[in-house]
Amino acid sequence: MENNNETLYDIFVNYSYSQLKNLFKNAKTEDEKKFCMTLSNMVLQKEEEKVIGK
Repeated sequence: MENNNETLYDIFVNYSYSQLKNLFKNAKTEDEKKFCMTLSNMVLQKEEEKVIGK
């Protein structure tokens, strides 16, 4: 892995829900699908918290 200052979190927060859905559709393994689904759920949860006002 290249040693730059960008973290996995930095990369993740720049993905949209639709981009994560595309990653899920193109996943090659069940583990990769589960990973993408988990990230998608985190994005949805974050948006839900904004709507609720947390």
